Amino acid sequence: SRMKIHALSISRWKHADASIKEPVHLCYAVDVSQLSFFQRGTVKEITALVLRTCVAKTNPGDYQRLEHEGNYIYIICRHNGISGVCITDSEYPQRVAFAIITKLLDDFTEANNGKWSEDKNDNCMSFPDLEQALVKYQDPAEADKITKIQRELEETKQVRCTRDGENASVKHLVQVLYNTIDAVLARGEKLDDLIDKSDSLSLQVRVEHRARW
Repeated sequence: SRMKIHALSISRWKHADASIKEPVHLCYAVDVSQLSFFQRGTVKEITALVLRTCVAKTNPGDYQRLEHEGNYIYIICRHNGISGVCITDSEYPQRVAFAIITKLLDDFTEANNGKWSEDKNDNCMSFPDLEQALVKYQDPAEADKITKIQRELEETKQVRCTRDGENASVKHLVQVLYNTIDAVLARGEKLDDLIDKSDSLSLQVRVEHRARW
């Protein structure tokens, strides 16, 4: 099967308004090109919830890869209050996924002079690069070009990653945390339960989700 990126987001996890308890997607894009018109809304809503859950479960400064039903969710959570997320299939190269997120976060921060909307609604900011990246980087060779830029950085910062007690040189400078979504949720909680209980999802989406699973 062809490698695939399913979704990208830039999400705000730090809020000026203390009443906002969950991450807000400043902008997010979901590839619905293979779906029928009637499936698109459902998939977008559920993807937004998955992205929110993953951002909420990643600590500032961490790089994390979460696995769910054969897909990987890559998250970089920055101390400046925003996170980048990339959802791919299991074939897509990890270093490329992290390189895409890094570039999008850098470009977004620069384009907005390090300031962003404090709105509580998703997609409250325009960032055309995100939609473009979702199309362009379906081909990992395109994304590979941006990893070359990062190699200079690696040469100046040779960081080693310890995993399973062994030293391994890593491409993305940091230790990546590997988990499943259900493993990072509260004890006994499952993603399917979150979807069923979520106030942010329409009733139609919850019914369709139950029917499908």
